[in-house]
Amino acid sequence: MASRNRQLLTAVITLAITLVLAWSGVWRAAWQHLAGGIAPWQRAISPTFTTDASVEQQLATAREQLVEVNAENVLLRTRLGEYLSIRGEGGIPPEQVVVVRARIIGRTQRQGRRFIELDAGAVDGVAKGMAVCAGWSLVGLVAGVQEGRCLVQQLSDSESRVPALLMDSEKMIAEGVLTGIGKRGLFLLDFIEDRGGIEVTKGMHVVSAGSDARLPPGLVIGTVSDSSRSSTANHWRVEVTPLRVAEACETLLVLRFANPPR
Repeated sequence: MASRNRQLLTAVITLAITLVLAWSGVWRAAWQHLAGGIAPWQRAISPTFTTDASVEQQLATAREQLVEVNAENVLLRTRLGEYLSIRGEGGIPPEQVVVVRARIIGRTQRQGRRFIELDAGAVDGVAKGMAVCAGWSLVGLVAGVQEGRCLVQQLSDSESRVPALLMDSEKMIAEGVLTGIGKRGLFLLDFIEDRGGIEVTKGMHVVSAGSDARLPPGLVIGTVSDSSRSSTANHWRVEVTPLRVAEACETLLVLRFANPPR
């Protein structure tokens, strides 16, 4: 009888303790603590882990695309700056003279012949005889036109002849003919007569004369790199170094001036 009473008393005490713990929240806190310890393991083995990795990949792709867009914007701003600089260099608004900016898609350099091919043609308004420039520097003339392409004879071509002016910082010195010799980065300025006591010195400017109605006058060509009086004729021998060359460019401007010769 005494043993049975002790068992009954123990059961009553256990039930009372359980009710007190449940009422006080201690049991709830212990369960939450246990659940908190299990949660990281659940996340590690659950499909959510794969989703997090996918989000990271998406973020990396987005950052990569942002860098690419920024790089493209830098290139576009650079080209726009070159385009707008024409107004400052030549004093003529670009929208009045620029026909198209074209990309170089081919080059020919054989036995002194120097031509380039551009991806713009008749459909873009390009016509034979138009000036082709890098910035505001003349590098060639359109020699042939197709529907979507054109062929440009560079000033350095061995058969190129362009009227040019020799100038110092204040005035025009003389007019001659710029002659290509088939080499990159070097022209000759011919038919500069040794008269009136003129002196041709290193650093003088050479620009297009425009006297044959093919080109706008004043397009930059280059500077005098060497000069000497001819020993056999009453002329100066003048070497000219261009400020810009087509070989260093990816795109060029095609300019209008007047109705090109047909």
